Amino acid sequence: MTTSHNMCNDHGGFLLDDLLSQFSSSSESAIINNPYQSTFVTCNIIAMLCFIISSFTGNFSQVDKLWSIVPAMYAWMCVTDTRTALMAFLATLWSVRLTYNFYRRGGYNGLPFGGEEDYRWEILRRGTLGGWWTLLTNKFILGVFNLVFISLFQNLLLLYIASPSVVAWSMAMKRTHCDNDEGVQNLSSLNALDGIAATIFLFALCIECMADNQQLRFQNKKHAINSVSGTFASATKSIMAKSAENKDLVDGFCQSGLFAIVRKPNYAAEQLIWISYYFFSVAASAPATWPHSQSQGTVLWVNWSMGGFILLCLLFQGSGWLTEQISTSKYPAYRNYQRRVPLYMPKITTLWNLLVGNGHEKGGKVQ
Repeated sequence: MTTSHNMCNDHGGFLLDDLLSQFSSSSESAIINNPYQSTFVTCNIIAMLCFIISSFTGNFSQVDKLWSIVPAMYAWMCVTDTRTALMAFLATLWSVRLTYNFYRRGGYNGLPFGGEEDYRWEILRRGTLGGWWTLLTNKFILGVFNLVFISLFQNLLLLYIASPSVVAWSMAMKRTHCDNDEGVQNLSSLNALDGIAATIFLFALCIECMADNQQLRFQNKKHAINSVSGTFASATKSIMAKSAENKDLVDGFCQSGLFAIVRKPNYAAEQLIWISYYFFSVAASAPATWPHSQSQGTVLWVNWSMGGFILLCLLFQGSGWLTEQISTSKYPAYRNYQRRVPLYMPKITTLWNLLVGNGHEKGGKVQ
């Protein structure tokens, strides 16, 4: 199969058979630097290193150290035009912010293999949640879990959420090498859909940053108060309990600000970031005049890279459930918080009150 045939098909890398065709001939990468192959090989090397290191050190957060880094790396491996460069730039903004947040929480202490481990891994190892989770107390099953889910699945997911860059690369190559293609002349390096995707991406990134900063300030204040013991500490907490502003500290968890709108605003924003990132791959199929002239070409709204953000959202459903289970077991007031505030999707009434300026907080709740 020749390069021109792979590049100049009707879909430009959009359908699953187009994806598979990129791996059908090793000679392609000698003609054009093929990110389909290079990113996949890199991903698997990283996954194996994470498994080996985590197995020897007992620290299962090796993937966590790379979570904020490798998607941006994959995006830069796909840069070939203005759109892919914009995607790589936005992915880098996300990467720098998340890497810094992980660093200030102690995630990179004791590098290269140490650092803080996500507390949820230890809870799973101990079988604290009961039920099927107790299977992970078996060292062999835990090792399989580490290989299949923690190391392989999570690394492949990180490649998958960045794969819209690979699709955009395909379309850029089509514009460059397929001048005789009837529809290629209508494609553009950037269009209005790119602007929409970039705007949503930056909005979600700001929300994520605000939520992480709010959570960090709360945790620092909480730990400072909890470090004080004796009569003074009891008196302080008694006074705080009478103030609605300090309800978070009394209950033990953050439930004001963004956390009064949804229980996991940072998780919600992270999902929105990668949903918006997918739409760059859709924009790659849109004509230059979209949406004003649909007659110049058909926008392909669905392509194989959509699976990346879908799997990420499903992962957040699972990790969100796990975090919620832990929180309800630690904080008696958390069940009431669950009844008041949704997990990821804010209530329409809450958004409306904020929009018209009627939102105010009462007992950690936006009215």
